[in-house]
Amino acid sequence: MEIARERFLDDSRTYHLTIGIRSRTTAAHSLLTALSPDEKEQVNAAIVKAMDQIEKIVRPHLVPAPK
Repeated sequence: MEIARERFLDDSRTYHLTIGIRSRTTAAHSLLTALSPDEKEQVNAAIVKAMDQIEKIVRPHLVPAPK
């Protein structure tokens, strides 16, 4: 199972990032699938906050896409 969020950092769709969590074992898969809808939304919200922080770090390094 995977819970992920994606984001384009620019209008040209050159910078497309994904951040998420993925189960790598049966036990981890069971753990993630057992989450309630509210808990899954909390995980999504945490991922969005992490993506916001990552975007702040990488945004100054974006190179404009050629036109």
